[in-house]
Amino acid sequence: MSKTRILVMNGSTRENGNTDAILKSFMKGVTESGINVREAVLRDLTINNCIGCCKCKREKKCNFQDDMSELRDMVMKSDILVFASPIYWCEVTGLMKTFIDRLYFFHHEENKHLVSGKKALIITTLGEKEAEYESRVLIEFYRRFTRSLGIEILDFLSYGGLMEKDAITSRPEFLKAAEDAGKKLGGATSA
Repeated sequence: MSKTRILVMNGSTRENGNTDAILKSFMKGVTESGINVREAVLRDLTINNCIGCCKCKREKKCNFQDDMSELRDMVMKSDILVFASPIYWCEVTGLMKTFIDRLYFFHHEENKHLVSGKKALIITTLGEKEAEYESRVLIEFYRRFTRSLGIEILDFLSYGGLMEKDAITSRPEFLKAAEDAGKKLGGATSA
């Protein structure tokens, strides 16, 4: 039996910011459970905008040969997908949105079987303190696109009040919660 594979998509534009710190703690918790976890830092990759050409439907391949080609393979080989992005102006970052737009490849019936049945975890950091309220629109966005791909969302983790780059340093309980969430996910998948 193969081990569970977790792929973390880091959509933060800010290097060493709050999302990076949360993910570092989360992945530490996962790896302590003996689960394979990989991180794709979207800001370090070249991912073109989807142009709606539908070549992915007609020919089962994308028009672009960029870093998304390898990322799609990583998505297909993973059991659990973690979408991590701060909220920028009521939405995910442009990096994360471009990545999600390119997942349209899997929306077509011809390709949907490649991701259908996978699980997902959503991690969000945001400047607003009322994380639950401010995340409502974002949660609906994630629900709609994952449902269209046949992916089940396991949980939404939101960390509010983190506007400034180093705001996480004053919230060690968030880092602990993220590490615990990683351990919980790792423990649940190894059981």
